[in-house]
Amino acid sequence: MENRRILKAIIAGLTVLGLTTSAAAQKSKNTVRIGYYDPISMVDAVYDPKPETGLATRVVYDNLVGFERKTGEFKPLLAKSWKRINPKTIEFNLRDDVKFHDGSEFDADDVVYTINWLADPKVKFRIKSRYFWIDKAVKIDKFTVRVLSKRPQASAMMRLALSTNIYPSDVHSKLKVKSTFGRKGVGTGPYKVVSVDPNKGTILQKNPNYRHGGPWKPAGKVERVHLMPIPETQTQIAQLLVGGLDMMYRVPKDQLESLRSDPRFKVTVQDGQLYYYMAMDSIGKSGHPALKDNRVRKALMMAVNREAIQKNLIPGGAKLPRQDSMCYRWQKGCDFSTKPPAYDPEGAKKLLAEAGFPNGFDVNITSTLPSVIPEAVAGYLRKIGVKAKISRLTFPAYRKKQRSGKIQILVNQWASGGLADVQSTVNFFHGKSPRNYYGDKIVSKTLVTGEAEFDDTKRRAAYKVAFDRNNTEFYMMPITPNPPTFLHDKDLNIKGGETDTFGTTIVGLSWK
Repeated sequence: MENRRILKAIIAGLTVLGLTTSAAAQKSKNTVRIGYYDPISMVDAVYDPKPETGLATRVVYDNLVGFERKTGEFKPLLAKSWKRINPKTIEFNLRDDVKFHDGSEFDADDVVYTINWLADPKVKFRIKSRYFWIDKAVKIDKFTVRVLSKRPQASAMMRLALSTNIYPSDVHSKLKVKSTFGRKGVGTGPYKVVSVDPNKGTILQKNPNYRHGGPWKPAGKVERVHLMPIPETQTQIAQLLVGGLDMMYRVPKDQLESLRSDPRFKVTVQDGQLYYYMAMDSIGKSGHPALKDNRVRKALMMAVNREAIQKNLIPGGAKLPRQDSMCYRWQKGCDFSTKPPAYDPEGAKKLLAEAGFPNGFDVNITSTLPSVIPEAVAGYLRKIGVKAKISRLTFPAYRKKQRSGKIQILVNQWASGGLADVQSTVNFFHGKSPRNYYGDKIVSKTLVTGEAEFDDTKRRAAYKVAFDRNNTEFYMMPITPNPPTFLHDKDLNIKGGETDTFGTTIVGLSWK
């Protein structure tokens, strides 16, 4: 009742202000308006790596190759073919018929420039670790390049497929401040950047000259896409109800269910790779002694009813398979034979008592999530006497806290860095960085063996050690999958295209 009252008030305000537009009018204009929560100031996932930016980045730029999750195959994009010369060298034959959005020709110079710039140790950006493996890119001729890794790197193709957008060298190289490139980003993809405004949103226009993606990454169907920043869920829903939006995602389950019966709208749940997880300071960086005891960490995991959270808080959660490891079976290199401990609050209390905490203790949960998941976890911990307090931070504040070693428990979401290879997960949590709150030397060794192993069976065996130890040493626990869920106009088709961390891509949208 309260939600409905708030919605009515918001709708009335929007109507008075004239902030509504007929969805039918947008359909006739072949435009789709998508609501998102966190404003973006650029279309460039290098300097602004978050879902909202990624949604636009994937269709503005192209990679050398793509990856099809269902088949496990790499697909041609800017490169029409490739071959591995040796364990550290891949040669790519590039397309000779591709142009950037500004009309300039794409060739080897753009690939060499982009890759060498990303790998340059003098260049600083937050996701630099994605390119740690690159030695250099070398031009062989106008449409042939070689990419060299510092050491044998089994995940090189995957990183080139999903993390390495190619920029126009003539444009990007002339910028004194590279972070400004994304304000007017120029790529080769199926959509062009019209404008980027953190307040008004980002507008993309269909690229009429896009031909090279084929069935793997097809041309867009809608002429224009407007990504609209609306931080509040209730306001997004209100805009959808009055025709000011055509599509929104990340809708709370209770509100989603209340709108499911509305004939004007449709709910689409897709397969993605996001999931919620809980991680704990196992080595005492934060100065919390209790978390160093694996009995305590096990007790905290046993206290959380993952099945109830998934069923009650995740749209379509009852039909989803359980997430029992920090990787999906379909990911390259994923294998595990263990599970997180089963829900057992009484057993959790006994373990806490054995560890010397019969009355529990105080603990802080850090999260960047505007969702009910951290609250649910905190509620379960309180039931076993652990007085959990939530600190919800912006991403910059979270990163500062992480680097300073002050995170006790982290409840957040993870998508393997958008990579369909587990190397990114193992490196992210267990590599040499401030993110490593676990200090497991056995797991760290898998980084070396897994990176260098090209045999799939042997590679899975190496990484299996890492994922099993996450479960048996109680470092971190997947809580529940977080599938991309869209609430949208009934006449808007949402079709999956290339594999995307957050479900659909813009090229998969069309009006009936």
